[in-house]
Amino acid sequence: MIVWEKPEFEKAVFEQESPIAVPVELTVYEGKDGRRPIRLLTFSKAAPICRDFEARFSHDPLSREAVDFLISSLKPLMEPFGYDETDTADYPLLDYRPGDGGVREADPARAALISTLDGEKWDGDLPLGEFSLDPADPADRMAVIRDGEGTIVCYAGLNDISEDEGFCELNTECAEAYRGRGFGPACVALLTEYLTGLGERVQYLTSHLNAPSVRCAEKAGLALTARVFPIVFRKSGEDDADFFDFT
Repeated sequence: MIVWEKPEFEKAVFEQESPIAVPVELTVYEGKDGRRPIRLLTFSKAAPICRDFEARFSHDPLSREAVDFLISSLKPLMEPFGYDETDTADYPLLDYRPGDGGVREADPARAALISTLDGEKWDGDLPLGEFSLDPADPADRMAVIRDGEGTIVCYAGLNDISEDEGFCELNTECAEAYRGRGFGPACVALLTEYLTGLGERVQYLTSHLNAPSVRCAEKAGLALTARVFPIVFRKSGEDDADFFDFT
């Protein structure tokens, strides 16, 4: 299935206003009957490439040959606009969701929900200074675990900008000294339980290379529903750090 990207995103790329470009995002769903449906989110200019990809690689869309085809076909489209570096190292991303047969090993009772960080203290390994919570928004919550002195040593929270509109995208982090104790899965399980109780849709994205994060999702009872492979192009020599600063 081919889906069009928002025109304003495509316009920003081809007018060279964005430091990165994702002309195609390939999603391969985990079908229950052994089939693996695919979704191609694409710029209109890349539509012929996507149609060719569907015809040739639907049987094995994440093979090296298939990914190389997308990259090599998109390069002539992107390079004239300055997007001359391709980033594929961390992909595919694994997309986990609740309520699809996942077996929860984590105990959410170990964690607590908070609606504000005012008055809280946290371990120096955690980037909680970058977060803000809105107590008036019932969906804007964080699940945390504190040590014996009341310091937050693990949390699960929400990304401000989700890759999939309409979903609450979870992220989690645990202070180094407290990893391996099941704290991350407990926080993810509690926040997932709370948000789904509000009727929110929950998503947990992680790189296939991040084994601890994958284990966290699985222990929290989330089930793998899709593999997402954005074909990311960057402008060489351009710092895109500010582009990803959502604080």
